[in-house]
Amino acid sequence: MPDSFEADFDPVEIFRVPLGNGPEAPQLSLTRARRAATTTARVIDHEGLPRDVHVPGEHALTLYLDRRELVTLMTLGQAPEALVMGYLRTQNLIGALTDLEAVHVDWATNSCAIVTRDPAAHDPAARMARRTVTTGCGQGTMFGDWLADLVPVSTPLTLDVATLDLALGRILALDTIYKLSGSVHGCALLRNEADAPLLYHVEDVGRHNAVDSISGLMWLDEEIGADKIFYTTGRLTSEMVMKAAQLGVPFLVSRSGLTRMGLMLAERLGITLICRARVGRHLVYSHPQRITRSTP
Repeated sequence: MPDSFEADFDPVEIFRVPLGNGPEAPQLSLTRARRAATTTARVIDHEGLPRDVHVPGEHALTLYLDRRELVTLMTLGQAPEALVMGYLRTQNLIGALTDLEAVHVDWATNSCAIVTRDPAAHDPAARMARRTVTTGCGQGTMFGDWLADLVPVSTPLTLDVATLDLALGRILALDTIYKLSGSVHGCALLRNEADAPLLYHVEDVGRHNAVDSISGLMWLDEEIGADKIFYTTGRLTSEMVMKAAQLGVPFLVSRSGLTRMGLMLAERLGITLICRARVGRHLVYSHPQRITRSTP
């Protein structure tokens, strides 16, 4: 049993982010409300001996869009504001970051208050009337007609195997929650450059949450996807491929496998899928012409 159920979050900090240049640029009010990643539990091992282990958190976060209840997400709570922004973006509930006035997470009430600048223009009812239950753990729902909104990714860029291996090595070297406790998924975004610099790494109880968190960070930092590599620990389903296409990322990499629909959509949407990826070995399933092998 867990040792304690006491609050594992600090007092809320609020700051403002300018969304543009100049004194008249709109600002976004954000909280910084990260939760502790793990707690401890006393277990009995196979020899009948007690020991303490780390257990990742899982917290309900209910989103309210202009005081209207939207959805409840189950999350680790490592990047809740980025998760909320990414969720709004990937579900096409908000068209531009400048439409948002505030994203305030309050763990005392397990809620997030999302305030837009024009509430009348952001009624989610019509889009949420149509939903698709997905294979994603924890969230499992996509709203609206996603495929109708997606544009295939077209790029002249290639990815060299040496760069891919360096990217995988960088991710492997991270001090992750997964190494401490297991039971979480991780996603990372890297630049497709010779030294494969790491931009973001997010872990959560579901891979879709980690993807949405990175989407939110990209939105906030005005990062485009065309020159990026997206890595996930989870399988590459249709949902993952569609999110990569939405972000404009041409290279989607997983240490796991994929599904038939994921592969079909990747061919259609111009996404290069690389699965079973480890340093020194991988399988390219779609658009293999983008993968190069430099001569030592």
